[in-house]
Amino acid sequence: MAVPSITPLPDAGLTLVFGLLELLEDRGGREDGYKIARDLNFKFGDLLKVMKAAEILGFVSTPAGDVVLEPLGKQFLEAKINERKLMVREQLKKHSLFNYFIRLLHGQESKALTKEVVLEHLAMLLPSEKPERQFQTMVNWGRFAELFGYNKDEDRFYLDNE
Repeated sequence: MAVPSITPLPDAGLTLVFGLLELLEDRGGREDGYKIARDLNFKFGDLLKVMKAAEILGFVSTPAGDVVLEPLGKQFLEAKINERKLMVREQLKKHSLFNYFIRLLHGQESKALTKEVVLEHLAMLLPSEKPERQFQTMVNWGRFAELFGYNKDEDRFYLDNE
């Protein structure tokens, strides 16, 4: 498998992303990022990770320091939980890191890999990132979207619902 250009995931939980979307909706769909950080008593760097995660999912854009709720973000807020999972799933499939592992897992007879193998791939793909952190974020986001699963007892990272 050729090694594509892979974009790392920001260290941000999806619940924070969803909270950001709700806050933006409450504030008319657009707000200054620094104001949000001040109002929530967040370090701007931590909010930046959440903003980046929301941007990866296509829910917001970030022109000139503002955070703007995009139509897909509005649609997400109006959706029921299963629709939300499907929306996140479809967006994750477009992301280079998720796409890489989907293809890799499809190439495995068991449709699964050990955590050690996944960490090796992450270290190779993203040498400037912490593989364990990328793994945890990928598993957490993938679980919400019912795209990936990880069974710690069996040390099995696998495709969910594929």
